[in-house]
Amino acid sequence: MYCGENPTALISQRAIADAMLQLLRQKPYAQISVSDLCKTADISRQTFYTLFGSKDNVIVFALQRSCYEPGPGREVCRSARFRDFCRAYSRYIVDQRELLELMVKNDILHCLYDVQYESFMACDHFFSGVEGEDRMYLVDFIAGGMNSVAKNYVRTGCTADAEFLERLMYKLFGGVYFSE
Repeated sequence: MYCGENPTALISQRAIADAMLQLLRQKPYAQISVSDLCKTADISRQTFYTLFGSKDNVIVFALQRSCYEPGPGREVCRSARFRDFCRAYSRYIVDQRELLELMVKNDILHCLYDVQYESFMACDHFFSGVEGEDRMYLVDFIAGGMNSVAKNYVRTGCTADAEFLERLMYKLFGGVYFSE
């Protein structure tokens, strides 16, 4: 996936991502072809493959574009408090309801997991004292859990508010529901 700073390429990436979301509102992900994306975005197939290489990468780009995730330069990344992360993610879930509904409906929520995992691993402040394999397992556990919260938010009709989701995630990851 293209990660440069060429203004024309960045405009084309946004056009392709917007086209993907537009098409997802009309038909299932599996029925969206690269040709459909190119036609809707008014770009060539060569441009598509140069910028993305695959439809999944378009979804990843759309998620990164709208994402709450910790990562270099992002406010959430600079906070070492897990509670702040739960708060930011719960707001993200509520704010990105439509995108998450499209992803669950099309069984492509795995792309959200991928974005979460990579961004957590890249954030120096996210569980900064945990390294090596322990960090890998911890990040995988948290990304999987956060992904499940988003999925179940959609499956339950998107009725929970951000405060409820924040408290739920904090309790889930804090082990409140487990007894010794």
